[in-house]
Amino acid sequence: MMRTTNGRLRLITGTISTDDIIPGKYKHMFTDLNILAKHIFENAHPNLNQNLQAGDILWSQDIFGIGSSREQAPASLQARGIRALIAPRFGRIFYRNAWNVGLPVLTISEAAEADYEGAQASIDWENGKLTLPTKAVDFPPPPQHLRSIASNGGLIATLRLQMKSQTALEQGA
Repeated sequence: MMRTTNGRLRLITGTISTDDIIPGKYKHMFTDLNILAKHIFENAHPNLNQNLQAGDILWSQDIFGIGSSREQAPASLQARGIRALIAPRFGRIFYRNAWNVGLPVLTISEAAEADYEGAQASIDWENGKLTLPTKAVDFPPPPQHLRSIASNGGLIATLRLQMKSQTALEQGA
């Protein structure tokens, strides 16, 4: 079960749409998420992608993931190595798509301060605590079923596990 996520905070400013995350022209050109991941934020924040590291946690200062329902947006972030997302608000479809691909998101209204850029943080999903360099922020933990989906590697992987378990039960295993 997903308990904690640790990583380096990367701050991102402005309202972020799914087109900002992965420009629409690439959605139709490529299906390989590793190729798509090379193009995240190239229009909205052109220098950000080259400075990201696997395991980073993105912290948006505004609404994140508004716009189209393209699942490639959270999947491309995940393929780039983003471990979690934090924002005061998420586009509803993006929010669910992120969890569905196994990318956990945290909705908190706490402001992302500039001195957090590059700092280490820890998210305790089960107990609802974001630990920052200078303080801790409490939040309502995401529902257990969402944490399970992320732990299993996404909704499809979760459904496969459930089907496998059901088949084993039906066969008397």
